[in-house]
Amino acid sequence: MNMTPRNLALFGGAILVGIVLGFIYPAFFIFLLIPLFGFVIFVLIRNKGSAEVDESTAAAARNFTAQDSKAAIYVMRKGFVAGQQGLNVTVNDGMTAQFRTGRFAKADVEPGEHTVVSQMASQTKGTARSHSVTVAAGECVLLDAKLNMGALQGSIEMIETRDGHEARGKLAGLKMVEWNAPE
Repeated sequence: MNMTPRNLALFGGAILVGIVLGFIYPAFFIFLLIPLFGFVIFVLIRNKGSAEVDESTAAAARNFTAQDSKAAIYVMRKGFVAGQQGLNVTVNDGMTAQFRTGRFAKADVEPGEHTVVSQMASQTKGTARSHSVTVAAGECVLLDAKLNMGALQGSIEMIETRDGHEARGKLAGLKMVEWNAPE
């Protein structure tokens, strides 16, 4: 939702009406909680998280290295905001994964330009963010997915890290997920 002056006025009016009704009719507050809990449950049910890999595979991936004559794109998520909501990530319209905070995925790709598309699981396709990255043979890039919250909806920002020492520090302690099979 765009926060136009009209939408801000409606949002503010809804808050005032809710506060007034809450003081006049305290039981009304309980009726407001039911849809709120329903929405939270709906968001969490939409998570279809990718399977986690075994620890030895994850430890090898945390070295931040690429296979011979290949490049590697890492996508990670670490943070509190919307941490239990799934983040859908797609690389080159082929490899897909969904994971919550505290996890990462590694894509071994051919050298060249690649597109990484991300969106939160409960958001519409129109909120998807595309990020282009160019990698050479033997090069790795880490994309740190950050959720910037607006008044009603967040947008995803991918922060690139190419420094191996910094990337290994960011990946330490994160669990690795597998890419889902193409549909």
